[in-house]
Amino acid sequence: MNDPQPKSVLAPELLPASIAIFTLVGLSAFNSLGVSAALPNLAADLGNLDLLPWVVTVYLLMAGVATVVAGALIDSVGLRFIFRFSVGAFVLGSFMAGLAGSMVLLIGARVMQGLGGGGVIAVGLAGVNLLFPKHLVGRAFAANSTVWGVMGVAGPALAAFLLSFASWHWIFFVNVPFGLVSLAAGWKVMPGPVGLRSGRILDLLGLAMVFAFNVLLLFAVNAFDRWSAWLFVGSVSIAMVYLWHARRQAEPVMKRRHLIDPPFGLLAWSISLLLAGGIATESFFTLYVRGARGGSQTLTGWAVVFFVVGWTIGSNASSRMLDRLAETSTIVTGFGITLIGLGSVATMAAVDAPLPFVFAGMAVVGTGLGMATNAGLTLLQSITAVDESGRATAAHQFYRNLGFTVGAATGGAVILFVVGRRLGDVDAVRSLLAGSSDVTDQKGAAAIADGFALAVAIGLGLGLAGLIPLGYLRKSLSEARTIANVTRRQHPRYVP
Repeated sequence: MNDPQPKSVLAPELLPASIAIFTLVGLSAFNSLGVSAALPNLAADLGNLDLLPWVVTVYLLMAGVATVVAGALIDSVGLRFIFRFSVGAFVLGSFMAGLAGSMVLLIGARVMQGLGGGGVIAVGLAGVNLLFPKHLVGRAFAANSTVWGVMGVAGPALAAFLLSFASWHWIFFVNVPFGLVSLAAGWKVMPGPVGLRSGRILDLLGLAMVFAFNVLLLFAVNAFDRWSAWLFVGSVSIAMVYLWHARRQAEPVMKRRHLIDPPFGLLAWSISLLLAGGIATESFFTLYVRGARGGSQTLTGWAVVFFVVGWTIGSNASSRMLDRLAETSTIVTGFGITLIGLGSVATMAAVDAPLPFVFAGMAVVGTGLGMATNAGLTLLQSITAVDESGRATAAHQFYRNLGFTVGAATGGAVILFVVGRRLGDVDAVRSLLAGSSDVTDQKGAAAIADGFALAVAIGLGLGLAGLIPLGYLRKSLSEARTIANVTRRQHPRYVP
């Protein structure tokens, strides 16, 4: 065939798919930012402050499990069906959340929204591999990050506008029309399955183990107490049983080789550990700015922008670097930049450096993470067989979700642990997180600063640990690339 290759992800033949995928990325980004901004309003309006953390946690939990399910089903029933179901569930969950009149009903709606959101993530990752030609894969992932970055800048302003001139309900309602736009754009262009698969469509026992693992691990890292060690042992035990189970299943919900075998396992572990280190820092940076440095509400709201802008810059730089460098070299560069950024932020937080310098450090952290994760996704697509795109990308995203969840939970646990030891209780920080107090006293501010500095230092350690699997990655890439290239020649594009 002599058909010219599209030169851009916005080329006419790719435009409907791009609109569908990039709109979903924007919705996912705004969902995270908007809900975080609305937490104080939710607490004030709905009460039940003890349930407030579950507004975020239950979404992360359900999204992590749904991503795994969607990845397996993409390989079985095709991208088209999963796209339609996931976007529909996300839109319905958003509408239900906007109507919620109690914290319990809101959490129930977030379960539905998380199921859709997890499927949306799987669709976005697998769709890039299945819909875009190989030479545009890096550009497509960079475009995803750009949309996410734009929403990182515009999202706080939009959330503030909705909260000021409407209500927290519209943080959820605004997802509905944009979700329908994505659904309309991608309704016909998303591909169906290639070939037939035998056996069960979904490994229900394996899925139950994945869910149990997520729950136990989440509670294990959520606080440093006497139950944490036992919960962690339980999660590890379930992981071992699942690997034994996956070896004996023809179509497990996640394949063993995508989880632990080289090169897939090495790539996933390295990126996950780096993300955990970065997110342990980013998740509580606003708390540091507000509680430790006395930043205004406006300054605190915009503090996260530096990290987001850095991530966007790193992702786009990565897509250009991949034209000249190997994916592994780009990942290593991203690691180095991230670790330098984490080290600088930990040092500056410990010595109360001027905030502009700390903001610059956060931008460096974001740049390194954007560079490494974008190159990691591009490398994953180059070593993945076409008929395993769903499972491979879902397994990789499963590790990324673990990095996000463990990083956020660990950072919060470290800060609360330090504050609790210094002050005897953590009520001041909990009130600050809930929005019921604006400032802390000098002693509390110092405790938050020290807790944040320690959390960043631990994040640096997690990032350094990610270098270990990364060091063994290159040796295992050749065979995987060969297998992936053979499947692409056989099925260069899915046929709708």
